[in-house]
Amino acid sequence: MTRPLINRVPNKWRPRMALVVTLVCASLLAVPSVAIFALQFGTNWFMRETESALLKQAAIYASAYAQAFEATKTEADTATPGYYLPPPIRVFWNAEARTFNSLLDLRVNTIEPTRPDAVESDKTLGPRYRQIADGLKTLAERAGRTTLSSVVFVDFQGLDLQAATPMSFASVPEVEKALRGEVGAALRWHSDADARWPFLSVSRGTGFRVLITYPVISSNRVIGAVYISRTPRPLENYSSQEATAFLTLAAVTVLGALIIGSFLVWAVLRPLLALRNQARRVANGDDTDLAPLGHYGIAEIAQLGDALLTMAGSLSQRSKEIAIYTNHVTHELKSPVTSIVGAAELLEDGDLPPETQRALAATIREQGERMTRLLDQLREITRARQQVSGQSSHGTTRLSQMLPAEDGLEISVNSDQATLPLSLLHGRTILSHMAQNARHHGADRLSLHWNDRQLIITDNGRGFADVDLTRLGQPFFTTRREEGGTGLGLAIVIAILDLYGGTLRPVRHEEGARFEIFFPGD
Repeated sequence: MTRPLINRVPNKWRPRMALVVTLVCASLLAVPSVAIFALQFGTNWFMRETESALLKQAAIYASAYAQAFEATKTEADTATPGYYLPPPIRVFWNAEARTFNSLLDLRVNTIEPTRPDAVESDKTLGPRYRQIADGLKTLAERAGRTTLSSVVFVDFQGLDLQAATPMSFASVPEVEKALRGEVGAALRWHSDADARWPFLSVSRGTGFRVLITYPVISSNRVIGAVYISRTPRPLENYSSQEATAFLTLAAVTVLGALIIGSFLVWAVLRPLLALRNQARRVANGDDTDLAPLGHYGIAEIAQLGDALLTMAGSLSQRSKEIAIYTNHVTHELKSPVTSIVGAAELLEDGDLPPETQRALAATIREQGERMTRLLDQLREITRARQQVSGQSSHGTTRLSQMLPAEDGLEISVNSDQATLPLSLLHGRTILSHMAQNARHHGADRLSLHWNDRQLIITDNGRGFADVDLTRLGQPFFTTRREEGGTGLGLAIVIAILDLYGGTLRPVRHEEGARFEIFFPGD
């Protein structure tokens, strides 16, 4: 069979559909992901900024606290109250300079419930603490107008210096930590409502408070602590201040979306629409001027375009073949039909000798049988060509199992172990037609020689003229037309071999006929 000649799609590198989908999904996810990351980063940054400010404020408050406490010492005060610092902590607090690493991180620390209230205690404040309480309160009030921080001063027992009755914060984890000589830190919800709707609260940047507890140290003892807190600066305030930056980010995002959309239109939409239009033209029977598109965008669409052009070429070739077969069948059937009609008319006239009637009846029978053979072989070649390529090409069969039984023809094989890449049914069909072809051309011996991927078939019949070698295998071409040949035997063989990628080639031979069948390699 002659395969259609098609302009193949240029084999250039193109991104795969999976890559394009991945890029699109990543791009679409990038916008909310970046926004969430920016929100978290901004909120975390404000939280750490607040933490750093509170540490500095607490250090100043603690220094004022310790200085005021030491100023109240009298000769009667022989011992300093509070937890005695162990050596490692004592070295840290006695250093000339102290630095603190960040203690809090929104991605790591859990936001705790709201700050618990102080609880009543049976302990009492010492006289020295009562003496300095009012001064510290005044300091906190004046400084708080600028720092906007809330400050609580506690003694070494955790008692609030400003409480009218003994109230203790000693059970609060961050306070307990400060009373042991370490800086405590915590994130706590601003209110119960914020705790119930944590996402909205965190996104606003005002739903939680940063709390720092700073130890007050005198004579290597923790005489108390500064419990200070503040809400981080709202993210909205920063956003209003950075409106230009946000507008720039929005513009970049929109531009990125336009670029992605344009790429998808160029790489996917336009090629698909062009292929759709080509497919419609093919469906309408117009296969003229079909050619590869200027670009296919991605590899899968290029493959689709290649398949479309191949399909269009195959349909065009098949349509032409159908037209040729129709013309040939009409021509081939016209002769026997004419003979049958003429014989029938003569028989209808009557008064014919018996011998003439028998001759006319024989003509009708012979021409009818010829028409039957012609139609049967047409059906056979149609079935062969309609099989799905590769469906029957799995497995191999021994050549000795395919040999046909043709009366008056001796068939020999060079090896009983020879195996052909054909199914048993197709192998028998091919060899049966080859054997019949040899027998009809006067052969009584047929030789089969298998050599790797080549099957050589020779016979000792009359052979073919050189001028006919190039026409053998064309449908309806026969050198035995007077003997009832249909010219479809070799066409059926070629149609079957085409399923396996094989080819049939007639070769000039000094004695008889010679055919060579080639099968593709692995």
